[in-house]
Amino acid sequence: MSTTHDVLVVGGGPAGSTCARALTAAGMRVAVIDRAEFPRVKLCAGWISPAIWDVLKLSPRDYPRGLWEWHTAHVHYKGRDHAVPCHGWFIRRYELDDFLLHTSGAELHLGMAVKSIERSGDEWQIGELSAKYLVGAGGTHCPVARLLAPERPRRAVGVQELELQTDAAAVARTRLGNDGEPELVLFDDIGGYGWNVPKSDWLNVGCGTLDATRVRDAWSITHDHLRATGHLPAEAEPQLAHLKGHSYFLFDPVHLDGAQRDNAFLVGDSLGLAHPITAEGILPATVSGRCAAEAILAGDPASYVKRLRAHPVLEDYARVFRVMAAARKLRDRLPQRNGKTNGKTNGKQPIARGAVARGFAWMFSGRPLPAPRVIDFLVGR
Repeated sequence: MSTTHDVLVVGGGPAGSTCARALTAAGMRVAVIDRAEFPRVKLCAGWISPAIWDVLKLSPRDYPRGLWEWHTAHVHYKGRDHAVPCHGWFIRRYELDDFLLHTSGAELHLGMAVKSIERSGDEWQIGELSAKYLVGAGGTHCPVARLLAPERPRRAVGVQELELQTDAAAVARTRLGNDGEPELVLFDDIGGYGWNVPKSDWLNVGCGTLDATRVRDAWSITHDHLRATGHLPAEAEPQLAHLKGHSYFLFDPVHLDGAQRDNAFLVGDSLGLAHPITAEGILPATVSGRCAAEAILAGDPASYVKRLRAHPVLEDYARVFRVMAAARKLRDRLPQRNGKTNGKTNGKQPIARGAVARGFAWMFSGRPLPAPRVIDFLVGR
C-alpha cells in the first residue's frame, strides 16, 4: 500500500470501479476508498441496458456471476397488462460491484470511512492518501459531492425495495413471465412505478416515486397488486415487512455544470445522472466513470463536462428531459378533460394506455431514442 497516487476514487460502485479500471489500464496509480467491505448488499433492482457492455469493454459471456437476460417486459398500467418485446439483463449488485471493483486493478482501501477531504497545494488528501485528482463516486451522499455542491433544482426521488432469496420453485410458480423478465406496475399518474424481478431463487421487489413522500403508499399499491395476481411467493411475505428506503437524483442538465472543479470530479449518483423517467442508474454511472477517466488521461479536466454532454447516452437523457418539460408546459396550458364525450368513453383510452406502456418498456430496455434530430428540432437543444 502506498500513500501517493495519481487518482483517489471515493466509492467502489460501478461508477468508481469503471473509472479506476480505465485509469489503471493506462498505467495510473489509483486508490479506491469505500467505507464498506466488498461484496456488500446494495439496494438496486439491478437492470442493465445493452449499451453497458461497450462502456465496460466486456461482453455478457465475460461476466462470471449471475446474469439474467430478458426479452419481454410485462407492464401493468391502468388496469391492463401489456407484454412488450424488448431486451436487457438483470444482475445482482452484490455480485456485479464486487466483480468490477476487484478486477479494476486499483489499490483498495475498504472499510475506510472518509472523514475529511483536504486540499494541500495541488493535491487532494484523504487521511494519509494523496493524489492530484479526486473522483467522487460515493452515491447521493458522497463526501466529494458535499464538497463540490452541484446545483439540485429538483428533490430526490424516493425508493423502497428489497432483494431476497427464497425457494426457486416458488419463484418459478408465481412469476408472470420467464426467469429474469421484469413485471412493472406503472402508476396511473406516471409518477413512478413498482417492480417484481425474478432471478431464479432471488426476487427483487420495490417501487420508486418522483415524490418521495408518496413512496410508502406506492409500495402498498405495488404490494397489493402483486399479491392479488399471485405473483409473489407466500414464502417471501414475512421478509417484505423489512423493505429499505433510499433516495437519489434523476438526470437534470444543470447537474453537469457542477461535475468538475479543481481536479475533482463527480460521477454516477454523486452527480445525479439516473434516467429521468426509468431512473436507471448503472449505465450512466459507468458512462460518467469512463468520461472522467478519459478527461484525466487527456490531462484536460475541464473537458469532462463536454465529454458528458456529448456522450450518446446522456444526449438521449437530455432529450427525454426536454420532452418531459415540453409535455408539462403543454399539459398546463390545455383544459383538463375526463376522457369522455357525451357521457361515453371516447374509445381512445385503451390505445393511449398501450402506447404509454410500450413507450415505458422501450425506455426501460435502454434503447436509443428514434429520430433524435426531429426531437431536437421540435423541443430545441
